[in-house]
Amino acid sequence: MKKLQIPTTAKTSLKNSKIEFLSFIITICLIIASCSQKISSLISTSESFPHEDTITVEEIKNLEFKKSNYCQEETDICICYYYGKPLEDEEIQYSSEFNIRGIESIVNLKLTRDSLEKKHSGTVILIHGFRASKEFMLNSALYFRFLGFEVVVPDLLGHGESSEGKKYGVDDSKFINGLIDNLISKGIITDKNIYLVGNSMGGLTAARISSLREDIRGIILLAPILSFDKAMYNYFKATHPLLSKIIPQKDIYKGASLALEEADIKLDDTHIKPLLTASNTPILIFSSTADLIAPHKDFEDLNRENIKVVALKGRNHPSMSLIGINEHEVLSRWLVEIESR
Repeated sequence: MKKLQIPTTAKTSLKNSKIEFLSFIITICLIIASCSQKISSLISTSESFPHEDTITVEEIKNLEFKKSNYCQEETDICICYYYGKPLEDEEIQYSSEFNIRGIESIVNLKLTRDSLEKKHSGTVILIHGFRASKEFMLNSALYFRFLGFEVVVPDLLGHGESSEGKKYGVDDSKFINGLIDNLISKGIITDKNIYLVGNSMGGLTAARISSLREDIRGIILLAPILSFDKAMYNYFKATHPLLSKIIPQKDIYKGASLALEEADIKLDDTHIKPLLTASNTPILIFSSTADLIAPHKDFEDLNRENIKVVALKGRNHPSMSLIGINEHEVLSRWLVEIESR
């Protein structure tokens, strides 16, 4: 029996990452008046978290992900992405631990081929969140490959290996939409049965891509953010609690808004709920009651005919990028229901 097993000791921790730059904010904001401007600058210049604790370059190669670039013809802007074909393995298994300020979430998945109700087909586009990169979505990409999908996993602009200049999930949608069209025209995407998976800020990108296309079969959102300014405040508060006591909330909100303005992005364009409520596409939302950055309470009122909101327990925000066994049980039934229509 051929078995796909990812190292079960994989851990992702934000503790020692460049999130420590927030301590510098406190010092600066105590001695200068332009606190919100400094926050804006740090948001716009922050780099993606390292991914080696989640998945290594060697593991990526062994898992047969092909890396490519898509460049927009009229600009010098390029998006780096991975492509993966469906897997034929008889079993998939992974276990990852996510740590944020000492709070751990462990995500497990173990599936055998004969446990699946059916084999699916189509393409899944997986989109990461703020300060992450395409590598953080590869384990979930393996899950969809195991179900029978081909996958495309791009970097957002200003993240990972894509061109510099963050667009905060908004203008990214236009570039990834162009990438999808390009892959269809080249015959790389052969089945136009397309699903979008968005994690955190990538949820906004997924919702915006769906509004641009007629061939999106369904949208899966993993801890989507409500709006960029609120998410940034929650992010600062969750990862550096002193911020909420030392720096005024309004300065963090203003800093987030300034970062958007400098990227020529309107704050209103980062609000996801209007996009979701206006959509007729089937939408599945996973959110966690333990998530301090994109809490479940922000989305629990969205259940309706085409939107299903599922509450998870004990999952911190970083862990929501990964599909676990609980999500699989819901997601697999949701896919079967959509494909039977």
